[in-house]
Amino acid sequence: MSELVPLAVTLDTDGGACVAGVTPERRWIRPEPVTAAQVTGGDPVYAMHRPVLLALGAPTGPRARPEDRSVHGAPRPARPPLAPAERTCLLADVADPDIATAFAGGRSAGLVAVRPLRYHRRRATGGRTFLRLEFTDASGELFDWIVRDVRLLGDGDDGPTRVTPDPGDPGGGDPAAALPAGPGAPLLYAAVGLTHPNDRFPGRFRGCHPLVVGLHPADGSPLTATSLEGTAGAPGTA
Repeated sequence: MSELVPLAVTLDTDGGACVAGVTPERRWIRPEPVTAAQVTGGDPVYAMHRPVLLALGAPTGPRARPEDRSVHGAPRPARPPLAPAERTCLLADVADPDIATAFAGGRSAGLVAVRPLRYHRRRATGGRTFLRLEFTDASGELFDWIVRDVRLLGDGDDGPTRVTPDPGDPGGGDPAAALPAGPGAPLLYAAVGLTHPNDRFPGRFRGCHPLVVGLHPADGSPLTATSLEGTAGAPGTA
């Protein structure tokens, strides 16, 4: 059995899910298959920062990425979620210096310290709307990527709704509204991932679509001051 700490927990627009995390040896793993039911609900199998035990095998299929591993049997919790101090150490230890390094050598998952400048929603191909984050990495390069962190998918996002709006929330039920952004905002660690390649995204990322697949405050604190973390009824509880 292998222990995995999830740092990316996402839903796709077709109702599927994806998880990526690191082992105690700091090796990135993307277990497959993962279902939407395993990342949502009151007590999801895969939750940010909560170690799970997996029986892993070789990847299957012709499009396997370096991190892909097949899961044999049911994953199960290994121990309680990491405490803030543990999170801080893990994030700093795992992080790559910039986006280019995170995806070097054929990799499809990584963690990078970023400055969050702006959260916004934009209509994309086919009329779908996605939450996006404008950010810079340590190189100073500006990025504007779709965010698929399961904890931040609300009513305004394409795909299944997973967050119930709080009537008292000044953000109007928008989970991203509570997140600090701008030149003076605290640094975040962004888990970033690449989709499988297709013919729509040629160029820099080997024909894959880059995404922000998990957001983590550098000090190990919860992502927001709302009920997104630390509440049994919240998706992706950490």
